[in-house]
Amino acid sequence: MKPFTTIFCATAMAWLAGNTYACSCKLASAQANAPQATVVFKGVVTEEIVDPAHKNEYRALFRPTTIYKGDQATAITVHTRGDQGSCGVRFAKGSEHMVFAFQSGQRLRTSLCSTWPISKSYAGHTAEVESHFNQRK
Repeated sequence: MKPFTTIFCATAMAWLAGNTYACSCKLASAQANAPQATVVFKGVVTEEIVDPAHKNEYRALFRPTTIYKGDQATAITVHTRGDQGSCGVRFAKGSEHMVFAFQSGQRLRTSLCSTWPISKSYAGHTAEVESHFNQRK
């Protein structure tokens, strides 16, 4: 009976380890996601800290360089999950990002699916947002 128990436990552990969940989404676009977003902006990260109220989340403070949608502000705080598996995103101080943030209770929230760094790799996504909002002026 002992070999059966060992095989059963090893199989169960392998199955459980193989069933990890990862973030799966399509990157935000202005046309598809701007109507639901509370704020859409391009900005520089001035600070990122562990959210004191929720240890598995982060709070990032941005200095917006362009606000496409939402109230004009000199600083915007967004919250995100702490790991990529749950679509969380980490922000490096000094980096610039395009951010779609959505109201959730008293907080603005973003995710790996609704923000990206301003870089050559994401130039097409950034241009789509800029074009979308420039057409509305």
